[in-house]
Amino acid sequence: MRAWVYNGNKDIRLEELPEPIPGPGEVSVRIAYNGICGTDLHEYFHGPHFVPMDSAHPVTGHRGPVTMGHEASGTIQAVGVGIVDLEVGQRIVLEPVVRQPNDESRYNLGGAFYGIMAPGFLADSAVVPRSAIHVLPDSVGLAEGALTEPLAVAWHAAAKTGLEAGSSSVVFGGGPIGIGSILSLRARGVTRVAAVEPSPTRRALLESLGAQTFDPTAADYRDSLAEFVGDGVDACIDAAGVGGAVHDGLRVLGPEGRLVVVAVHAEPVSFDMNELLLSEKSIVTSMGYRNDFPHVLEHLAAGKLPTDAWVEKVPFEDLIERGIDRLATGDAVKILVEVSGG
Repeated sequence: MRAWVYNGNKDIRLEELPEPIPGPGEVSVRIAYNGICGTDLHEYFHGPHFVPMDSAHPVTGHRGPVTMGHEASGTIQAVGVGIVDLEVGQRIVLEPVVRQPNDESRYNLGGAFYGIMAPGFLADSAVVPRSAIHVLPDSVGLAEGALTEPLAVAWHAAAKTGLEAGSSSVVFGGGPIGIGSILSLRARGVTRVAAVEPSPTRRALLESLGAQTFDPTAADYRDSLAEFVGDGVDACIDAAGVGGAVHDGLRVLGPEGRLVVVAVHAEPVSFDMNELLLSEKSIVTSMGYRNDFPHVLEHLAAGKLPTDAWVEKVPFEDLIERGIDRLATGDAVKILVEVSGG
């Protein structure tokens, strides 16, 4: 089968690999679409950081080059012994967490993912355990379904805010997780949502999704944002991964407000702890997802998480030139790689 294999910094190769065969309790999936993630870009241009090239990963045991991809949809093509609730031909999405025994309550914190620490889904086929499979609702297409993973990251962050209908929020960062966070907040009934994003193209997109936007490079940025927040918003989401998002997020929170950090930060961030103490503000983090896929699929089926305006597709063979390179230059927001399509 064809597979895009990570071999090191700026070295991803299209290779022929043996077709994996499902064992007991496993499922073989014909991959339809796979999204390109920011982690993929980071590993390609700056890695390896997370791919265990030199020593075996403590959870998966994998070491060395790895098939990339962890945002995928597909069709079941075979099931192993013991699988009784799935059938060949069912359309599914894959949850790429490598789960550890007896850790269901915190499985998102295990630190292992397919496509990074174990063979992933940028290939014609993949074999995963039953726990990684979620059946697609009839009304959700395979391309849309492949976005369940990044949307689940955003849904988990939105849930961490604790916000309910009528609340207010500011989201920092207008990439896929920032977009998903805004959509998730609005799906949860949060009516006043603003986004801070420097790209004019992304700001226009965010406005089309119902968010008021602010340019952090504008001279009147802080005054304009202050006018929106008034006495302070109820929660902020940092989907930008820069220190300025943390500082501005804490500044615009109201008393007892919460900053949810979902972005990975490349550099340490310092802040005044007394700013939190005196107003009982808090910072919480949001790692991946835990039992969030069903919520995302339900809201995709209901049309509450629209994806058409910010996603495009590229052929499997064009992963690097039309996928990775265009995302790196900001020419695209989200790209799905069409493996078998459908």
